[in-house]
Amino acid sequence: MLIFPDIEKTLVAYFKQALEDYGTELAEDVRVATKHSQPDETTPAKQIVIVGAYNQETPARVTRDGSVTIDVYADDYETASALGLLVEALVRGCTGDQIKKAEVRLGPVRTTEESTQERRSLDVLVVIKGTDI
Repeated sequence: MLIFPDIEKTLVAYFKQALEDYGTELAEDVRVATKHSQPDETTPAKQIVIVGAYNQETPARVTRDGSVTIDVYADDYETASALGLLVEALVRGCTGDQIKKAEVRLGPVRTTEESTQERRSLDVLVVIKGTDI
């Protein structure tokens, strides 16, 4: 019997560490999470990466496909575009023990919404490996 890792939790931890390791001003103080912050937070982040994952049926026995949406928010056009491109590059490098494949299917693309922040979205296919329980 197999158990699969939580794709969202795995990617959030990866992005937090990868952005910290990147070490430039662009990657500083980026909030990485699975949902937006609560409205009562005193200091909302200026740059945000939101990860949402949905498992898909997989014919293989030891791997599972996940459809992942990554939304990047920043205060201005240039920062949102640069952070979106950085996140795209980090996605391409996230394979390891648990993530066996990461393929950017779309993005980063600019999306408009009723918000004061610029937003970029990525659609990613992630293949994760299960472990025996």
